Amino acid sequence: MPQKPLSEYEVDIPAVAELLANDSTMADFFNALTPGYQREWARFIFGAKAEATKQRHIEQMKTVFQAGYKSKRAYDSRPKD
Repeated sequence: MPQKPLSEYEVDIPAVAELLANDSTMADFFNALTPGYQREWARFIFGAKAEATKQRHIEQMKTVFQAGYKSKRAYDSRPKD
């Protein structure tokens, strides 16, 4: 089954922001992202079917933000020590 287009995840952006509402630093970081990055994060989280996968993706998003990266792609491509 094909994945939904990225544009269809625009409606999930407020839900991602809500997931970060308890941490103002992360919430500000997410809110400063361009809509394209915000849609990518919405797809990363809400494109998962299983609740356990969604929770794992949320934790991964927080790790990426704490490291100062806008996208998981950039974080995964960072130079490793």
